[in-house]
Amino acid sequence: MNRTGFRKNFKTLGPVILPVIHVVDEGQTKRNIQIALSCGAPGVFLINHDFEIDQFLPIIRTCRTSFPSLWMGVNFLGVTGLKAFGLLGELANEGTLVDAYWADDACINEHLTSQQDAKAISQARLESGWEGMYFGGTAFKKQRLVDPQHWQQSARIAAGFMDVVTTSGVATGKPAARDKISDFRLGSDISPLAVASGVTPDNFIDYADEVDAVLVATGINYPGDFYNIDPKRLMELVKHSRMKAGEDLKSQGADLGSDSPWYLRNMAPNVKDPMLAWLDPSAAYVNAEAFHSMLDTLCRPFESSRVDVVAGIDAAGYVLGAAMADRLGAGFLTIRKAGKLPVPTDEVDFVNYTGRAQQMELRKPAFKEGAHVLLVDQWVETGGTMGAGIELIEKQGGKIEGIASICIEESPAGQILRERYLCATCVQPGSAYQVQCNNKKMEFFDNFDWESILP
Repeated sequence: MNRTGFRKNFKTLGPVILPVIHVVDEGQTKRNIQIALSCGAPGVFLINHDFEIDQFLPIIRTCRTSFPSLWMGVNFLGVTGLKAFGLLGELANEGTLVDAYWADDACINEHLTSQQDAKAISQARLESGWEGMYFGGTAFKKQRLVDPQHWQQSARIAAGFMDVVTTSGVATGKPAARDKISDFRLGSDISPLAVASGVTPDNFIDYADEVDAVLVATGINYPGDFYNIDPKRLMELVKHSRMKAGEDLKSQGADLGSDSPWYLRNMAPNVKDPMLAWLDPSAAYVNAEAFHSMLDTLCRPFESSRVDVVAGIDAAGYVLGAAMADRLGAGFLTIRKAGKLPVPTDEVDFVNYTGRAQQMELRKPAFKEGAHVLLVDQWVETGGTMGAGIELIEKQGGKIEGIASICIEESPAGQILRERYLCATCVQPGSAYQVQCNNKKMEFFDNFDWESILP
């Protein structure tokens, strides 16, 4: 496996952020898995830091049952692949699939010409029938001291025995020396490289150019808490990784303009009927990296605001609105086209972007008076639909905390919305993309690559 294939496996351009959960019990493990997923992490590693494997295996089985599509790796503390691969094979045979195994000690010895221990582990892996990904610890913490002059050679040897060369600082929570990672990058060549200690949102940039995965626990946990993820710290680290991905895409030649996020190029043109919308922004949602980067952009202005409820407008606003509500820890409310709700409602008349008269409705009551509401729609063109949403919220005594949309076109109504409310948009006012949206013609549509947007 090479670096490109590894990142493609996770559908990301930046380093993969993999939270490590020090398992206590079933409930604590499930809670932390849910936090990791809600923060945008593509998977987790579980480690039995305080008890034996026999107690660990039932928790692995339960987590797989509860999260059947989760990318889940494990670390059997103090156990090499000689035993671990057999256990993983047995789990797979019973239907408990583990996606990755991380060993603190892959038994690489830079002083030996023949790596007999590492070869024996490879044979055990082959005989087990397990088909997951192997992260092998090399010059890892205090397993065995490796002289800095041999770091590059250690990585070079390791790359021949594992899928992901994995190294660390000198101890849990201690960041790896910068020159160590540079040497490991050179030695690993095109093989994926992971670092497994001491990375935090503050020092991530020190490693972002050279590592392909970050296995992180103390760097994202609550201060002084060895066992529980702090969502804010994890979200910040994931955000840094996505920003790095965007920077890399630009450096590869994507002409996006200084104020145009890279993911907007995933929006697809209308190739069917001129009566339909002129583009499909939701083509970006299917790409995990694009979708979560879009949410980063839209949520950022409201992270320090009071948002009690996120209201999504029928129907395209439901996707972004529900995802933003989850990110912001708010409730989610649907604003519907008339005639859909089987409960008491408020209704308002409006004219949509096609010039057609319609009616919008909101369940009554939808929230307590004075609630702070963030309104979300996929696109704001003439402002009629958003205006109807605002009227419904204010009719029930809600306070408009802001508006979020991929784009607010520069129409008279759009200008009024920006003057009155805090607005978050992916297409930035004054950018080249804003002008193209106003004209309903994106330049990249001329050479649109449908395959490039697929996950």
